[in-house]
Amino acid sequence: MDDRLWIYLWAFCIMCYVYAGCKIAGLEWAANRPWSEVIFFLFVATAVIVLFFCRKKIGAWIAKMKDKRNH
Repeated sequence: MDDRLWIYLWAFCIMCYVYAGCKIAGLEWAANRPWSEVIFFLFVATAVIVLFFCRKKIGAWIAKMKDKRNH
């Protein structure tokens, strides 16, 4: 995956955690939003972070599967 994309994904993840913090702190604009939305964003952000740290293992696994398919 392009390295530039990871920068934007990290910014998105940080935004999601800041959003959850604003909801917990009770800021007016965040307090009016449903908890399900906050939980969904946190779930997606956590998944992106896990994928980031596992990206080399996932890439190796994909290469292994492609190699198996070609033989």
